[in-house]
Amino acid sequence: MKKLFFISLLVLSTSSCVSNKVFNSMKAHAINLESEVKAKSVRIDELTSRNQKLSNDYNQAIAERDKLNADLAFLNKQYKELLTDGSEEASRMLKEIEKTQSLLNDRLQQIEELENLLKAREEAILAIRRKVADALLGFEGNGLSISTRDGKVYVSMEDKLLFRSGSFNIDPEGAKAVTELGVVLGQNIDINVMVEGHTDDVPYNGKSQLIDNLDLSAKRATTVVRLLLTNKNIDPSRIIASGRGEFMPIDINDTKEARAKNRRTEIILTPKLDELMQLMDK
Repeated sequence: MKKLFFISLLVLSTSSCVSNKVFNSMKAHAINLESEVKAKSVRIDELTSRNQKLSNDYNQAIAERDKLNADLAFLNKQYKELLTDGSEEASRMLKEIEKTQSLLNDRLQQIEELENLLKAREEAILAIRRKVADALLGFEGNGLSISTRDGKVYVSMEDKLLFRSGSFNIDPEGAKAVTELGVVLGQNIDINVMVEGHTDDVPYNGKSQLIDNLDLSAKRATTVVRLLLTNKNIDPSRIIASGRGEFMPIDINDTKEARAKNRRTEIILTPKLDELMQLMDK
């Protein structure tokens, strides 16, 4: 990507149609954008890793719970047998078993708390999906789809709803959908938001100061975020904007229909995981 980026700049710099002032402005803009995209990508990878860790740790916790219950059953059996033995060794072993039982019960309580939090998380995700679906009822199926996967709610908007070809200005109908979604987000402060712009693999050939598809996708994501933030009830710290360019297609076929699917903006909603992650760290 870097190589392509600098080749593009070289071509621009040697063109008689582009002044040094415009070229330098484009170069500075591209460098800043590249730095911003790298930072956002790191944050996205971190959130993805946390979500995967949560799923893995939960599965381990369930396995541990089953083992702990088996261990407790075995200890209880031993405890009953030792109660009938009045020897000093039996008394010592009873104290050890009681101590172990206490530790196992504490751990089982922690796992139960985790299960309750995970259940609450799943219920929160379903509630978010219902609220978003109700708010966007008139748009779903008309260039907008809502899905749930990996503990997140995905609101996917096709370019035909949001943007004209090569543009990062939102069309009026798309603006209505984003604004309606903003109302839901403003009323639910425990939802983190990631806006991802995606393009197809056709090289960008617009005449603005944008460089390529990565630049276009980042600008589109930023435009959506700015519109969401017109709702003053949304804390800007809850939102991440990221440009993905053509590098995360949902359909890899070399067809018009596939490219249409890949040109999209995804608004990804995730309940805050702070309480869950704190419990996991224990």
